[in-house]
Amino acid sequence: MSIQEIFSVPIYKIKLDLNVKELQSFCNKYQHENTSRVISNRGGYHSNNLNLKDAILQPLIEEILTHSSKFAKTFFSKNKQILNNMWFNINLYKDYNVVHHHAGDDISGVYYIKTPNECGNIVFEHPIKDLLNYYLLNVENRVEMNMYNAGQWWMPSEVNMLYLFPAWLNHSVETNNNKTEERIAIAFNTYHVR
Repeated sequence: MSIQEIFSVPIYKIKLDLNVKELQSFCNKYQHENTSRVISNRGGYHSNNLNLKDAILQPLIEEILTHSSKFAKTFFSKNKQILNNMWFNINLYKDYNVVHHHAGDDISGVYYIKTPNECGNIVFEHPIKDLLNYYLLNVENRVEMNMYNAGQWWMPSEVNMLYLFPAWLNHSVETNNNKTEERIAIAFNTYHVR
């Protein structure tokens, strides 16, 4: 007997070694000088698109371009990826991000700068989440949730962690339940050279 896995959604993750203190200072300064916008965030601060030529962002941008191009080659394009846009979120106590996607680009990603305890994780939704509810409703003594039957899957928010995923994949960010510290993450989108 064998099980052949046929439809998978890839999530690329890698721990970087960047200066998160510098990036945190950059985000805090930017926040004090610019107003927030509301996109997927419920509470918290959501920046405008950042200037991709800003010197402090260059080490992160280099990592994003390297890893997004490598990731793209595993499932859809041999062409290099180009950074489309980048922004950051600062989520305070009880702030979160609702389910959304970034369709129109190839790859979306998040890089964590500050992640105190209980600050919330990123949650990915299975593309057929609604259909998977069939298993929840119609099976007695069902098996525990796993990669075949789970409607959603979370990945831990962790300082210096970079996650890349298909831009069409629905995702959200859990509530920050840390009463004293904020979660800070930079998000972005890439597309391939045409």
